[in-house]
Amino acid sequence: MTTITTRRIPSPSAPSPSTAPSPLRLPLRGREDEMARALRALEFGADGGCALVAVEGPPGSGKTRFLDECVTTAERLGFVTGHRFPLAGPAGPMGTGTTDRPRLIVLDDAHWLGEEASDALLAQRYARYGSRAVVWLVARRRGTGARSLDALVASSIGHTERITLDALRAPAALQVAVDVLGVPPSAPLARVLHGAGGHPRLLVELLEGMREEHLIRVGPHEAQLVEERIPQRLRALLQSMLLEYPDECRQLLRVAAVLGRESTVDDLLPLLRVPPSALLLTLDRTITTGVLAVGNTRVRFPNELLWQLIVDSVPATLRHALRRQVADARPGPGSGARPAPDPEARTPGPGARTPVPAGPPDLNGQEHRIVQMVAEGLTNKQIARRLEISPHTVNYHLKKLFRKAGVNSRIALLRETGWNDRPDGSPEPGPRVGPRTGAFEGGGQT
Repeated sequence: MTTITTRRIPSPSAPSPSTAPSPLRLPLRGREDEMARALRALEFGADGGCALVAVEGPPGSGKTRFLDECVTTAERLGFVTGHRFPLAGPAGPMGTGTTDRPRLIVLDDAHWLGEEASDALLAQRYARYGSRAVVWLVARRRGTGARSLDALVASSIGHTERITLDALRAPAALQVAVDVLGVPPSAPLARVLHGAGGHPRLLVELLEGMREEHLIRVGPHEAQLVEERIPQRLRALLQSMLLEYPDECRQLLRVAAVLGRESTVDDLLPLLRVPPSALLLTLDRTITTGVLAVGNTRVRFPNELLWQLIVDSVPATLRHALRRQVADARPGPGSGARPAPDPEARTPGPGARTPVPAGPPDLNGQEHRIVQMVAEGLTNKQIARRLEISPHTVNYHLKKLFRKAGVNSRIALLRETGWNDRPDGSPEPGPRVGPRTGAFEGGGQT
């Protein structure tokens, strides 16, 4: 096997190698269909043919783990796994060995390869190897890498499999939790883990972080949720992920996240202060991260937990300022648009222009339920029993709600979230803003 970990290759365009410890070695879950396709290519090579398996996916989708499983399978099929492929220099023969056994060439993180190295790989792809079958196994981030790498992936010589690693389905994600914890998660914990959206690395880091900070209790038969909050390990992971992205992509992600899990291109343009053509290029680059999805007129964060982490990475004062800036850029009352009420708005002085409010504080699903129970007059202990969490966790959520709404009492919290209002003449109190789905606190959606 030729294993080329391109992050170890000095390159002015490649980021520095991560100093983080190696990820936990876990069984491969939820990739049965993808492994079946890779197996077809390997069996084609074992029978004497040449094949290419191109594995693509966003960061953290488990590409390296998938390659490891393919290598193990190839070894069982009798592939030669000791060859070293020359990454630099002119393309030459693969080796001088006389064995007729099939050979496996593996390139992980191939998106870091420069044009020269990719050209060498392409030449080797088309070289003659006599009677020795060759299977190429190439992993890269979708839509990235040198142009000649695209030619390698698109090659039609021999058997070709293009495999995309998407988010894990819910049963596979729960099985990963069992692999990490040793026991199944309780229903409340499973609900929290669902917020990772089936993102393999995010899910594992969430579990490890919650265990490190004693947010879960692992019993003999079940792992239970002790406290519901985002562990610091996950915030550090996000920061390292953001640093890998170009500056313009990082700015787009943070600005779009502040506007909500879904926002419009028209809202982004005045904030980013770029022409539409420049935004189009930035959107194309950002899509390759897998964090942002783009439609005709809207952008959306498919993974709620990643979205919340990005929102929390922006200081609260900047979040409010960005939302106010968007509200100012929207059509005023004369156009028929109705501005949202602002719990933080101050009375303007004489002659001052009245700002368009940024809207009420945003609530996630858990926060909305807590505010509703506060409106019912329940104590912290009663709320904790209903939500199956500790009173300490309820107190933590209330303090964060106070900060988010800019208040210091339950009565003021009900007022700022609209639970003391009587909308449409209804005799019952109701919220001015509805909840967004999700397990974790933090972030905002206008």
